[in-house]
Amino acid sequence: MPDYPQLYERDRLREVARLGLDRGEQRAYLTGVVERVSTRLGTPFAMVDALLDDAQVFLAGCGPVPDWIAEADGTPIEWAFCTPFLTEQAARAVADFTIHPEHRDNPLVTLEGMRSYIGAPLVSSGGHVVGALCALDLRRRQFTDLDLEYLTRMAHETVRRIEEHADPAP
Repeated sequence: MPDYPQLYERDRLREVARLGLDRGEQRAYLTGVVERVSTRLGTPFAMVDALLDDAQVFLAGCGPVPDWIAEADGTPIEWAFCTPFLTEQAARAVADFTIHPEHRDNPLVTLEGMRSYIGAPLVSSGGHVVGALCALDLRRRQFTDLDLEYLTRMAHETVRRIEEHADPAP
């Protein structure tokens, strides 16, 4: 995995904590978002994650997540498909992880069979990437520009919901 120094930026981590995203617990208020994304994109998996400095934690998800991942509420940060959003804040898609240089050796690809991905960054009102909204498939597939636009809109909706549920700043 490439080095992402943004993972350790103090202001970004403060924003993650301020929004309460540093705890891997399901947020019921995000369930409808991931269900709509999965249905609209026709993927078996959709999730909202938060990027900590050493892990990605899952905030909401749908699909048959492996028990060991669900029990941990996330994965090591090295496995996160969403870290590129730290440097480029635009929705992106990967049609086939098995030929993608950054992810082809990822255990989620080699052990769990993930093949394709579409994601959009969660950018807080403070301008920090705190996580992502993404959908994954077990088959290789192309996503369209309309899919990327849709996911970007849903990522904005997700941030709005997260910020509405955050504890007010002291």
